[in-house]
Amino acid sequence: MDIFEQADAFTPSRAVLQEEEEAAAPSASNYLSPAVCVWNKALVQQLYPEGFSCDTLVVATCPTSCALVRSLPGKQLIGSVLAPGVSLAGNSLASCSSQAEPLPSDRVCCVYALPPAAASSQQPSTASLEAPQQGQQQQQASAVGPGAGGKGVLLVCCQYEVPRERAAAWARAVLGQLSYGHAVFLGSMAAEQFRGFGDASQEVLLFSLRTRGAQQAPHQQQPPPLLPTGTVVGGLPAALLSHCQVRGRSAELFVLVEMVLEGRAALMAALAGAVGAVLRSRGAGGAAELLGSRGVLAAARRELGLGGPVSDVYV
Repeated sequence: MDIFEQADAFTPSRAVLQEEEEAAAPSASNYLSPAVCVWNKALVQQLYPEGFSCDTLVVATCPTSCALVRSLPGKQLIGSVLAPGVSLAGNSLASCSSQAEPLPSDRVCCVYALPPAAASSQQPSTASLEAPQQGQQQQQASAVGPGAGGKGVLLVCCQYEVPRERAAAWARAVLGQLSYGHAVFLGSMAAEQFRGFGDASQEVLLFSLRTRGAQQAPHQQQPPPLLPTGTVVGGLPAALLSHCQVRGRSAELFVLVEMVLEGRAALMAALAGAVGAVLRSRGAGGAAELLGSRGVLAAARRELGLGGPVSDVYV
């Protein structure tokens, strides 16, 4: 292959692009199909007697953030999100039950409620967090609902990949059914897509993007630095933030730059600190303490297959 043939192979002509567009036209309407939210209506009515709303919404869209959210004790499963094009084949039986916790490998999206009793309580002992019992968590969560002492926190853990073409429809369908004061979206990107200073293999790279509504609101915490110019975030995290920006909602996106698996432990600790600062500024200090506790971080590391202590990759 000479240089001209190579240029034709890697730089498609307008004719090739037009053929691809014409081939994709019949299936373009399928990308507008919204996601379906399935709620435990009885539980939602019990926990939210004055209306289904929360003060802070946290949406995890990457494996690292999902492991962190899943390890948080005191949460209660209130619903799930079914996405078009995402097959449920191969999921465990626990993913079909409202009484059991889905496995990390299940392609599901769960919605949890974190009552204000858990969000404002003191940090439990490390031993109880190292081996949390599901029955005890449900008893603690059902003892008091979000409507009893405030609006609490909603957690969305998306364990399947949403195609870029369907991301806008997914965000519109899910966020349109939730009422929240402030939203925090957690995403990640590969180091090859990062355009800025820093080595993802040697240091923690955590950045943020905020909507205009979040920039105008008074901040009591120091957010992570803004994403460097030239770095583009796509997919579901970008669709979620764009949805809030267009509608004037207060929201921010935390982006992890991942390169090596061993570095996820340090990234997870940094992410827990950033999200904890937001929760603390929103009056959920108990949830912030739980999120940054050693037990929760250890459980999240085990879920990712990082059973040991924090790696010394970042020095």
